[in-house]
Amino acid sequence: MTSTVNNSLESQQTVRIGFIPLIDCAPFVIAKEKGFFAAEGVSVTLSKEASWASIRDKVTFNILQGAHMLASMPIAASLGVGTLKTAMQTSFTVSHNGNGITVGNTLYEALTKYVAHSSDIRNGVALKRYIEDRAKHSKPLLRFAVVYPYSSHNYQLRDWLARAGIDPDEEVQIVVIPPVKMIDSLKAGDIDGYCVGEPWNSLAVEAGVGHLLVTGYEIWGSTPEKVFGVNSSWAEQHELTHLAVIRALEKACEWVDHPDNQTELLSILSHPDYLNCSVEQLVYGFSAIKPKGKFDWPMEAYQRFSGQEINRPLPSYALWIMGQMHRWHQLPSLEAANLNAMAKQVYRQDIYERASGDLDQEMQWPLSSLQESTWLEDIAKGRVRLHPKGILKGFIKSED
Repeated sequence: MTSTVNNSLESQQTVRIGFIPLIDCAPFVIAKEKGFFAAEGVSVTLSKEASWASIRDKVTFNILQGAHMLASMPIAASLGVGTLKTAMQTSFTVSHNGNGITVGNTLYEALTKYVAHSSDIRNGVALKRYIEDRAKHSKPLLRFAVVYPYSSHNYQLRDWLARAGIDPDEEVQIVVIPPVKMIDSLKAGDIDGYCVGEPWNSLAVEAGVGHLLVTGYEIWGSTPEKVFGVNSSWAEQHELTHLAVIRALEKACEWVDHPDNQTELLSILSHPDYLNCSVEQLVYGFSAIKPKGKFDWPMEAYQRFSGQEINRPLPSYALWIMGQMHRWHQLPSLEAANLNAMAKQVYRQDIYERASGDLDQEMQWPLSSLQESTWLEDIAKGRVRLHPKGILKGFIKSED
């Protein structure tokens, strides 16, 4: 990767980048604190934001030039799903994995009474039986929380429920709660479970208030979780600065993933300007050590930040997310013939290649004309699924 500072960047204005205080904001914090932005000649101010909606709106109106974003946010914004339609893009994936589905103790104990096989709790079958029994007695719907309506957390939770024969729109209630409030909401009985990123699953297990049932990896394999998203008009007007920020973030991701840096990493992130919490609370987000629960995290499910297979933006994932939006009735009218074009417009491999010098092409992209014409319905009907190991292995098509 080219590291020479481009002198023409010195005249650029300070770049304001927003972040949510979660562990996967780490590359942005490290790029600032360890001088990776400065080494690329970019002046960056980090802005801690309270919600994903705030991130979205401030990038829309160029109050922020870019941000730590959910991987689906640039797609949703560009399509005008749930917000003012604004062209956004990502040329850098910050992380893969890290999500899990956790339920409270009361629900877990109830599920143990509906188990016929050892896998019934993890695959949702026991939950299906319990929901059916509750319905017979006119009990209220169980409540599950996610962090944002247009997030992998929402789509993974819905997919897991649907595989067990549970209708996410009719047989449970799904609400939006910030990650930092998930455990307290579980304790208070306001929700029965949630899908969220680490460390909030592990912390619930450690505190004895919840049980991890399944990881996002076990639902979708390895998939993008957070990206560096920008307003497309800003990216076009500040091309060199955009490229420099990407280079700095890639170096920061390598630093974050290196085990020798973990002690310093946790110390930096715990600062009040960033996550404002104890080092002990952050350990589960980065360490191979997890609290001992009923079910263990597979190593493949741990969050990863570095490597071209992680950082390269994947238009195929944009296609998958648009399929999820369609499946769950979020997507406005979109001509099938526009799917490849939209994926290419939002997930910019060409810009990543210019910044990194990596010219490897994604093999699962683009769709053929025939695939494109049936793509949304194929996903909605379950005829197309992600490979069990994730997006890098492509899709599996069934003929059912």
